[in-house]
This record gives sequence, C-alpha cells and structure tokens, in this order.
Amino acid sequence: MKNWLFLLWAVPASVLGAVAEPVRLASLDWPPYTGHQLEQQGETSVLLRRVFKAMQLEVHTEFLPWSRAIRASESPGAIYAGYFPEYQTAHPGFILSDSLGSSELGFVESTAKPLGSLSAVLLPKFQLGVVQDYVNLTLVDQMIARGQLTPQLALSDRQNILKVALGRLDLAVIDRRVLAYLLEHDAEVKRLATGKVQFNASLTELKSLHLALRREPAHQLLIEKFNEHLQKIKDQSVVND
Repeated sequence: MKNWLFLLWAVPASVLGAVAEPVRLASLDWPPYTGHQLEQQGETSVLLRRVFKAMQLEVHTEFLPWSRAIRASESPGAIYAGYFPEYQTAHPGFILSDSLGSSELGFVESTAKPLGSLSAVLLPKFQLGVVQDYVNLTLVDQMIARGQLTPQLALSDRQNILKVALGRLDLAVIDRRVLAYLLEHDAEVKRLATGKVQFNASLTELKSLHLALRREPAHQLLIEKFNEHLQKIKDQSVVND
C-alpha cells in the first residue's frame, strides 16, 4: 500500500478522487451479505462502497475463499488493505471498523430429526459441522478449544447444508439468513435440501459485522475516517425511515 492515505488529509476533498488510489479489499462469497455473483456484490458491499464514496475513495473488492482472504491481507505490503465482513473478534493484526450490520448464528438441522432445545450438555452428543476458519457461536468455539467438541470441517456453508440434508451431519453452525438465501437461490441446495433442513433457533448468537484493516498507522486513520462517514450514513438512514 502506497502512502496515498497521507495525501487524504493534505489535499482538498474536491481533488481526492484524482489522487487517491483505490482501497483494495478481500471478501468471500457469503450471500446475502457479500458475493461476486450477487447484485452489487451483496448488501454489506453496498454499504461499504457508500461509505468510501462519501470519503471520495474508490474501493475494489476481490472475492476469495475465506482463509485466503484473511491470509492475503495479513502481511505488511500485501495488495489488500484488509477484508470484510469480520465478526467482533480479538485479532492483534487487524483494526475493526464500527458495525456494518449483524449476523444471527445458530444451527441448521434435519427436519426429519429435529434436535429440540440445544445446550452445552447436548451438543457433544451430535455430529457437528463448521466451516473451516469461520468464527462460530462463542460457546461452540470455547467447547472446541477445550476439546469438548470435535466438529467436521467444511469449505462452505452450502457443503454443510447438504451434509445435514443427506444425513451425514446432525447439525452445523450457520447464519440464519445465509441458510434462507441458499435454500432459495442455490440450485443444488434447493434441489437436495428443500424441506429436509431447517434453522434451529434454540441456541443463537447475534454478532456484529465489521471491516478489518491491517494494523498500520495509515489504516488507523482510515478506519477513523471510515467510522465518521459510516455514522453519518446510519444517522441519515434513521431520518429517512
């Protein structure tokens, strides 16, 4: 990343667009929030672009597998300044923006074998699926760290939905809206899982979504400016509502 950011505060706003390089970010296919095939790349991407546009900055997003998106943003001098959306987690290498929205995490289960009310006592009795390198419900991650759960790893939410539908998993961690979207719009999921899976809402966690920028002085300034404009957009949305 070049020193374009320091020009940001030295050059009049009217000419920022002419001198500032685009902010390059990594993301993943996680509909309806983000995705290269979604209209305008998903609702979180739309909000993020609105904020950067208000800052008179252009943003370029490349969609990668989640693990790669994070790794490609970590190293000093990486082509990506950061990635999104990230949950509110402690990551010393990154700075998080204010909230871009929220995600309700719970579980997808079989309609033929509903699991009822889930708890820390019951979870170890079931074959659980998670997506590799995703943050899960806090309880689930704590139990995994303590060796109380040994989940099957998948590369995507759609894989886990299909595993549950085919009886290879009892349940899998998933965002409520991601499940609903894939059941409606993903052809294979719709064909194989419709009527066979459902969202178990007995144990859920609401997590906020954020932009994560690599921890650098320039990015700290950028996040502060980003948060200012994000709040203005949120305030305007409240007024319009």
